[in-house]
Amino acid sequence: MTSLREQLADRLEAMSDRDRRALRLGTIVLAPLLVISGVATVVSENQATLQRVEAKRRLLADLPAARDLSQRAQRMGSEMSLSLEMRVKRILERHGVQATVDLQPDSSVRVRADAAAFDALIECLGDFEAASVSIRRGTLTSVDSGRVDVEWNLQSSSP
Repeated sequence: MTSLREQLADRLEAMSDRDRRALRLGTIVLAPLLVISGVATVVSENQATLQRVEAKRRLLADLPAARDLSQRAQRMGSEMSLSLEMRVKRILERHGVQATVDLQPDSSVRVRADAAAFDALIECLGDFEAASVSIRRGTLTSVDSGRVDVEWNLQSSSP
């Protein structure tokens, strides 16, 4: 049994000069095309992979904030069905913020607190977001180290 190489050499010798030249020319043209198409495929796949990695990286970057929002929403539980005024009052009470909460004619809520703890207000903001409450307008005025006067106009951000 002859090797494949010997069989190919025999067939090449059996060809006419014209056929051998055509075969060599085809090989010369085809080889670079195969290399170029292989490189193009690798580059294309690499770019697609980089885009997928970047998308996953963005998702991972957003994960802690999404988890925090989810945990806050779970804590809110049945409070989500309460009126805007009651949701705001409960959130403020939960964080120990003594404030006056007044319902406005446009269904928004006005919150005023004197010398409130800044850190507690930041926690309230996270719970407001979880409770679909957004700040329409607000002012914070520093009165002491870690204490601020606050005036917020809040509205429901749920549809």
